[in-house]
Parts: sequence; structure tokens; C-alpha cells
Amino acid sequence: MRQSAGGRAVLQVHPTRLCNLRCRHCYSSSGPDVAESVPIGLLTRVVEDAAALGYDVLNVTGGEPFLYPELPALLRSARDVGMRTTVTTNAVAMTQRRIGLVRGLVDLVAVSLDGDAPTHDRIRDQQGCFSKALAGIRRLTEAGIPVGVVTTLTQGNATQLGDVAVAATQSGALLLQVHPLEPEGVAGRLMANERPDAVELAYAAVELGRIAEEHGLAVQLDAVPRTMLTRKPEAFMAAPIDPDAPLGTWLTPLVIEANGAAVPVSYGFDRRYWLGNVHDRRLSEMAGSWDPHPFLDLCRTTWQRLAEGRTGPLIAWYGHLVRASRAPRSATAGSR
Repeated sequence: MRQSAGGRAVLQVHPTRLCNLRCRHCYSSSGPDVAESVPIGLLTRVVEDAAALGYDVLNVTGGEPFLYPELPALLRSARDVGMRTTVTTNAVAMTQRRIGLVRGLVDLVAVSLDGDAPTHDRIRDQQGCFSKALAGIRRLTEAGIPVGVVTTLTQGNATQLGDVAVAATQSGALLLQVHPLEPEGVAGRLMANERPDAVELAYAAVELGRIAEEHGLAVQLDAVPRTMLTRKPEAFMAAPIDPDAPLGTWLTPLVIEANGAAVPVSYGFDRRYWLGNVHDRRLSEMAGSWDPHPFLDLCRTTWQRLAEGRTGPLIAWYGHLVRASRAPRSATAGSR
């Protein structure tokens, strides 16, 4: 899950791009023939350094994390330094053996359900994925592992959130998180016109309120009210901060991509703002030498544009920030 967990600082790790599916909305362009991964020795050091920087949640995503052979070792390294752990999975191959490997090492498994069965299977580009994911949720909950559901919101599936909620609760899930689609990676080719607009975001927010009341699910929409944007610039790194403070006190999530790149906020963030690559230097060294001012300038100018512009009542902040990172520097640079 992309946002901080209850105010915590999140280290998001993509240990591999290997996946058992070819999803149409995959921002990392993962798949069965993509073998890119980070060795466990490097990731263990990353986790140790991140904990020293103030990060207290490890989110493992992908690719499909359960295809990373050293997933249990990665989770154990996080537990050893006091981190909470979450794993995001498609759950289509959630066997009892795989569950047994992570039992006691993971605090929450987030399973992707992207609408009703036909919609989910279309996005996953494989028939039967919806029913397999539900079976995976049931196996996880029966093993005593808390489960949340993550739905990618598109221009058209907000009306299906009720169906997702029913399926999730009947399978034992406790949380429903809705994340607006960003046309990155494969999605930039196959679902470029399906990013939800302001109306779809607003409908999703109303529907999540109803779901929380009727189904007792905890709910989260990865979009913020415009009023919050204007009232709390510090929450968007748009107010003055101490750039010498530990990263975990102000930057979340910090993302480690499957090629070792360390970037702020989101997979695929423009390399002009990256910290470096963990194959080349330790995270602690990169954090100590990173100049955050270009990134903070980007946050401030993006925040100002959104606060002053004609946007809807809900704003998908991370998506706007990622797109702003790709713009020419002259279009995003601000004064320090």
C-alpha cells in the first residue's frame, strides 16, 4: 500500500518484477518473463539502513512478492529491526506452503481485487483470477493472517466497489483500499484512457462511506480532499521542513525498485530526483549525500498549482506528483 500506515514511515520494496500474470494496469511492467530482482543481501542492508533513518513499516510489492524466493528472509530482517510488515499480492497462487513460509512474519497481506469478476479478470488478462484471489484471501484468513483488499479505481469501476466489499467481507478481509489508476508502465499503453476523473473519484468516496457503514470494513481512498490540501501543506512536503532530519520523519514512502533504484514517493519517479542505486552504495550513504531541495521544490510547486487551480474536490496527490516529476525542470522549478 502506497500511503503511510497510520502516520508511519513506509519503506516500499519491489524485490522482483517476476509475476505470474500480465496485468493490463501494471505500473512496473512485470510479468512471467521479467527476471529483474534485487539480491536479498542488498535488501537486508537496505532494511537495516531504513530503520536507522526512521522507517518503521516495510511494504513488499512487485511483481509478485511470493515468487521472490527470499521473501521470508526479507520480512524477517524487517521484524528484526522492529518494523511492521505488509505484502501486496495478486493471491492467485496462494498455496498453504507459501502461507506457511510467511506466517508470523507479516502483519497484513493486501490482495488486489479490481472490480467484479469480469472486470478483475479483464484487467488481470486471465480468466478465473477473481475466484482464485478470493480463495487466496480465505486461506490467508484461515491461517490467522490479517488481509486487506486493494482496488485500482478506473474510469468505470466505482459502481463495482460494493461488489468488491461483499466479496472481501465474505472472504474475511478487514480493509478496503482504493487507489486511482495511473497510466504508468503497461497501463500507459493498455489503459491510458481509464484514469478516473473527478466524478469517479467523488462517487468512490461516497461509496466507500456507505461500505464502511454497512459492511464494517475499514476503508481508504488514495485521494485527499481539496480542503486538506490547502489547510495542511506540511502533509504534502509543501511547507518548510528540516532537510537534515532523518528521511523517515518527512518522506514516505521511500521506494526501492526492482533494479535497485531508490526513489521518493512512487515507483517510476523521475530519476532527476532519485537518491541513487543500492547496487552502488548503501542507502545510509545515499540518504546522507542526497540533496532533497529539487524534490521539495517539486512538491511545493505541484501543491501550489493544485491549490490554486481548478481541480475537483478530491485530489490524487501522488499521481499528480509523479506526472510533475516528468515535466521539464523549468516547468516545475521553484525558488527555495
